[in-house]
Amino acid sequence: MNKKGIIALVVIVVLIVVGLIAFGGEDTTVNNGGTDTTSNIPEGVDKSDYAPVTSESTDTTLLGRLKKASVGVTEDGRKVALTNGTASFTIDGTSDKATVTLGNIAIEQTVGARKDVIATVGVAQTGGTYTYIVLFDDKSGALTDKSYGLVGKGVTVTGVRSDAVTQSGDTEYVVTVSFTEGGAAKNKFFIVEKGAFNLAKTIEL
Repeated sequence: MNKKGIIALVVIVVLIVVGLIAFGGEDTTVNNGGTDTTSNIPEGVDKSDYAPVTSESTDTTLLGRLKKASVGVTEDGRKVALTNGTASFTIDGTSDKATVTLGNIAIEQTVGARKDVIATVGVAQTGGTYTYIVLFDDKSGALTDKSYGLVGKGVTVTGVRSDAVTQSGDTEYVVTVSFTEGGAAKNKFFIVEKGAFNLAKTIEL
């Protein structure tokens, strides 16, 4: 990505952060006793535009399709097929078992003629549960996992959203994962370039 593209990407991320703060923040009381319901929101932008997709707003049909997908979360890259959103496997080189569980939040993002689906997957094993954000290619109804990014260990995902990026080199869109870790609310930004996460550009705030 060139210098102009990097600057554009940083601006996009900053705007998303401002929006997430506005969406989750409290209304501001003004001197006349009324309530300013647009506090922290840029002029001309509706507060709902910043709302992440949550478990309550996820398309249940999309989630149902994901519950039958295959994911490559094993140490050696083998894929495991989910059955009603869960699966188990033996960790390579050991006798230890791990359990895979699909999260309850999923979103879609269209890039030209391509459609992506993004969801979270938890892998529970000795030592804790690791949560990943997974990017699937949705082609003719078939979901194929293409890219993974680690959200964190022992985290709880509360929302996911995507924002298209223009005039920024190879970057197609930004996936924002909202989560709690140790009681603290955080956001992690995953940059999608040419249909995959560029993990070198991941940002956590």
